[in-house]
Amino acid sequence: MVRNVKIDFDNRYGLCQITEDFRNSEFTTVLRDGKIVPVYIQISNEVHELMPDVYNMAFGPLKGNRIDDKAELAHFDHSKVFSTILFNAWNYLLENPTHSVGFDGSDYRRARLYYQILQRNFDYLNERLILSGLKYYVRITRFGKTQYNNPFDFADIIPGIVPIGKDIDLPWDLMFNYFIFKLKN
Repeated sequence: MVRNVKIDFDNRYGLCQITEDFRNSEFTTVLRDGKIVPVYIQISNEVHELMPDVYNMAFGPLKGNRIDDKAELAHFDHSKVFSTILFNAWNYLLENPTHSVGFDGSDYRRARLYYQILQRNFDYLNERLILSGLKYYVRITRFGKTQYNNPFDFADIIPGIVPIGKDIDLPWDLMFNYFIFKLKN
């Protein structure tokens, strides 16, 4: 079951670095039906627009020439898949210790799943990484329709990054949409 994912950097798929800096990597996963599918990992070259030192990470199979990070694959071993993805992020951070890596839970169901995986593996990951999350939101009721008049006040919507603690069950309305990892000193 997906929720029972156990992260272990020693139990992962072989990772093929496409670029030396771990920004672009790939591995092959085995699906429950026996099909072998390549999974790509890409860490952006550009810092996140609203969060200094955060670089977005996308992962998934290719759809055309782009990573399909909304694909739903029936992996044979979800633990190996997530261990491989997080191992790549950890190696990227070892090479770039002043950076953080973030990834998006593209919908609430996926965000909840990612959060549960982080909680289940908190002790293991917390030895290596500082885990944080944020919830994207826009306060559209604060000023009503005048909110959309130019100039837009981007300072009003800058997200707050919150440390992820152990054994904290977040309700749906407070669930993080974005997860951030930073190398632990």
